[in-house]
Amino acid sequence: MLIDVIDDFEIFQDIKKDWDCVYQADSQAQFFLSWIWFSGWLEMLTQPWLILAAKPEIPGASYVAFFPLKLVLIQKDEGEFDTELWMAGSSMADYTGFICLPGYEEEVIPAFSAYIQQHLVWSNFNLQNILETDTRMLLLLRSFSGENLRFINRHIEQEEDNIDNHIAPYVSLTDDWEQYLQNQVSANTRQKIRRLLRQVENSDEFYITHVNAENVESHIEILLKFWKLKWSEKKGDQCEVIIAFVRAILLHCFENNCLYLPVLWEGNRPLGAIANLVDVTQKSMLFYITGRDETVKNLPPGLILHAHAIRYAIQNGFKIYDFLRGNEQYKYYFGAKERRIQYFIAQYQDCQENKLDVRTLAAAFELTVEKHRANEFSVAEQGYRQILATQSNHPEALYGLGVLMRQKGEYHTAENLLKSLLEVQPNSIKALFGLGNLYQTQGELSKAITAYNQVLTLQPDAIAAYNNLGYSLQQQGQWEDAIACYEKALKLKPDCIEAEINLANALYAQGKLSKDKHAHYAAMNYDLATKCQELGDIKTAIVYYQQSIAMNPNLAEAQSNLNNLALVLQAQTLHETASTCDQKALSLT
Repeated sequence: MLIDVIDDFEIFQDIKKDWDCVYQADSQAQFFLSWIWFSGWLEMLTQPWLILAAKPEIPGASYVAFFPLKLVLIQKDEGEFDTELWMAGSSMADYTGFICLPGYEEEVIPAFSAYIQQHLVWSNFNLQNILETDTRMLLLLRSFSGENLRFINRHIEQEEDNIDNHIAPYVSLTDDWEQYLQNQVSANTRQKIRRLLRQVENSDEFYITHVNAENVESHIEILLKFWKLKWSEKKGDQCEVIIAFVRAILLHCFENNCLYLPVLWEGNRPLGAIANLVDVTQKSMLFYITGRDETVKNLPPGLILHAHAIRYAIQNGFKIYDFLRGNEQYKYYFGAKERRIQYFIAQYQDCQENKLDVRTLAAAFELTVEKHRANEFSVAEQGYRQILATQSNHPEALYGLGVLMRQKGEYHTAENLLKSLLEVQPNSIKALFGLGNLYQTQGELSKAITAYNQVLTLQPDAIAAYNNLGYSLQQQGQWEDAIACYEKALKLKPDCIEAEINLANALYAQGKLSKDKHAHYAAMNYDLATKCQELGDIKTAIVYYQQSIAMNPNLAEAQSNLNNLALVLQAQTLHETASTCDQKALSLT
């Protein structure tokens, strides 16, 4: 059995025919594994996803099974990343699993298991929301092997309202509405349903509307408004995120003719709404989300709308009305029976090396840069090194770690990393700029000047390179050339504060800065020194504090800060700190 990995949405679209064929033939398939569901959900996923697609080793063979998965990146406090494997539908799908043509299970399941263990990088595999009737998932788990692999059967119960989300009530529908009422609900419920439906249907005041092209957006917003009123406090910051996902999902389902969304009205006032997902292939209707006006006391909108939906389902030949997860009491009024949801975790007790799945590198790099910019150097270093352990020629990680090593004072390591980046990208402006900063810090001004000139050859409008080149030239006493660089930087960016200050300082050193500007530029030097101090760049802060005092000896605060920093620098024997240029250079990533 061949296993292909599909992780591109366009390729996913190309396999629709095979997917639909498998789905229609699979008796254990359910809506959250349908093409319609995933064609909407995959585009919403922020995590990397992949689909394992199995087919016989025969030329021209079609796919016979599909297993949707996603990769979730977890960062530990010390900075190390773990990759967790999850079912792709997790978080918004009440059921997960895989689909398979009948008769291929014995070949497909070992093939899926082997691929997951041998070719995917993960520490935990979360098999969440598995229906107890899905016997194939248990077979999949049993096919996993390894002494350092253990399995956890997880159960979560919502304690505050005692709702068990590992129970999924459902109603087996009969062929006739009256038969359903007679045989599957209590006499009291039967009487209430009949009375309430008659009250709505025979009333000029109450009525039910159904979703269509003209009202789909307004119907969805009515539902979501009611839902938000009930759940916003409990869901907190996640409330708007959930609403955005649900809105997009419902619109997608409507566009694909699988949304049933009735709204109960009293005049112009909506009283409640429910959204059901319609699975014509599996003859099931799934209750997905509801909302109602909690102030209504004389009429139960939920009971009316569910009864209305069940009657519609029976009249249209559906066999299952699925209440999905949660054993709320009202679901049993409709004659619901129970299925259980299972949640297993396959866990490596010793993580697989220090590598990541390549699909997670973009997210890992983004998180690492955040830590770097926050000066959490040890955490950032761990992140960069783990990325490079996975992909040794990762350009951004080579650069980021090179900058970080320079900030730590490990100049030789920093130089090697930046040179490695130049081997990967010979014209890397970031690598050349980083080397320029490194050489400037070490006092190797000729090398720094060469590096900055290489940057400017490749990018003639690189403002930071002109500013830094000017500073290196100034250190060599090449005042006119330095001033020309500062002026060029200011021509490109008139509000470049550093270039303006450096130009003023150069003119001051030559006695060319008018005295009436001394106090002004003393204050600017002081402000820049303070910013460098806040960034932890002590050496540069000292230089600008010294300049501010030279221009205005009455700046007592500058003298005080200078004295304090001199003591700090004196005690700092093991490491040197970063320059402001590094912070700017890092932002280029």
